[in-house]
Amino acid sequence: MSYLFTSESVSEGHPDKVADQISDALIDNFLAFDKDSKVACETLVTTGQVVLAGEVKSKTYLDVQKIARDVINKIGYTKAEYKFDGESCGVFSAIHEQSPDINQGVERKKKEDQGAGDQGMMFGYATNETKNYMPLALDISHLLLVELAALRRENKK
Repeated sequence: MSYLFTSESVSEGHPDKVADQISDALIDNFLAFDKDSKVACETLVTTGQVVLAGEVKSKTYLDVQKIARDVINKIGYTKAEYKFDGESCGVFSAIHEQSPDINQGVERKKKEDQGAGDQGMMFGYATNETKNYMPLALDISHLLLVELAALRRENKK
C-alpha cells in the first residue's frame, strides 16, 4: 500500500507559536530568578488580545505583561495595522499561586517521586533521514521557515 507523507510547520508569527513563545519566556524568566519555581502556564492569543493563565509557585515576581509584550514585539508584531501588536494589545493575566493539592505532588523529598500526574501523551519517532533524527519532510519545512524569518527580519531595516 502506497501513501503520501507530508509535514507542515507554522511560522513564528502563527498564533500557536506566539503563544508557545510567550509561555516559554515566562518559564525561562521564572527559572532565571528562582531555579526552584514551579510553573504551569498556558497562553492564548487572538486579535488584539493575550490571555495568560495558570499556576505558579515561585519566590520571584515578574512583570508578565511586559514579558508577553516583549516577545510579541520581537516576533515583529509592532504595528497597529496588524490588529495585534506588542504595545497596544490587551494582556490579561490569570496566573495565580499553585494550589496546595498540586504542590504536594510536585514537591517531594525524593526527586524521582515528584510529578503532578497530569503529563500529556506524545507521539513521535526518530529516523535516520536527517542528522537531527527528524523526518526529512518536517526538517525541510522547519528550515524553510527559519530562512523566511531571517529574510523578513533582514527587510525590516
